[in-house]
Amino acid sequence: MKLAITDLRVKITNTFQESGFNTVDTARTVDYLLWAEMSNNKTQGLIKMTGTEPLQNIKPQYEPKVERDTQLSQLIDGGANPAPVAASLGMEVAIQKAKEHGVGIVGVKNTFSSNGAQAYYAEQIATQDLIGIVCSRSPASTAGFGSFDPIFGTNPLGYAFPTEDDPFVFDMATSAMTFYGLVLAKAKNEQIPKNMAIDHNGNPTTDPTSAMSGALLPFDHSYKGSGLGMMVEMLAGPLLNGAWVDNKTFKEEWGSLFIAIDPNLLIDTVDFKRNASRMIRDILIARKADGVSEIRLPGIRSSQSRKAAEESGYVDVDDAILNQLGYS
Repeated sequence: MKLAITDLRVKITNTFQESGFNTVDTARTVDYLLWAEMSNNKTQGLIKMTGTEPLQNIKPQYEPKVERDTQLSQLIDGGANPAPVAASLGMEVAIQKAKEHGVGIVGVKNTFSSNGAQAYYAEQIATQDLIGIVCSRSPASTAGFGSFDPIFGTNPLGYAFPTEDDPFVFDMATSAMTFYGLVLAKAKNEQIPKNMAIDHNGNPTTDPTSAMSGALLPFDHSYKGSGLGMMVEMLAGPLLNGAWVDNKTFKEEWGSLFIAIDPNLLIDTVDFKRNASRMIRDILIARKADGVSEIRLPGIRSSQSRKAAEESGYVDVDDAILNQLGYS
């Protein structure tokens, strides 16, 4: 169903404020959710307001607090806040430090929920003429290579580079699909594609419920995908003194790392943006394989969807999600 973006913003804002969120935290969360829906990223948008642990029902233990701070870095205890709240704060601090000192590295631990699409945060870093690298670990849901136990989270990784045009943005889960892809399939009473997940006994499954009690697979079904998942787990877990792997040591939590880099450390920012744009153009004019009509770059469709929504003033939201939220 298509809804006016202004109306949807009011509905989401009211939901969070009625749940006790303050104005700043509400705005940070609503901005993220609308960005995801307008980008057509349906597994990272309003669906996070549904299920057994909807964002608006999360009750933080305390306000985010700084555990360690240097010129270049900061470690933030998220206080069990919804991740979009603490993640937005971490992103803002990384930008500030990079603007002042060239590099900003911020870890955010002890959040309660996924921070969603890494592209959202990386892109905002890049709009400040900085290089953004963002990764996030989550409770175990993805099997390690050679195992059928859930070991890693879906552990997404995103990056963004400033260019002479819009930032170049990439975002991927290191699992074959996102966990909220399972949630969305279950909400819509649909099966998931083959080769995405296994059940509790390690058997292939297309049933989202069985996959939730089993495990997702690495995105490429190989040690390479598992290795990338492990890298994210290390950066957003042990490096932050937070949870990792199976969460037996820690209470369930999520962790994220935000890195902002000023290109001016190595090259004039104007020159970097020009070089980055030229690189993109070189990629786009590469010879095409049979059956390929155009070379696609990561993030282009999401950006086009978001711009179309901004121009029309409307966004398309899954009916199943609207019904669960009472917005239809």
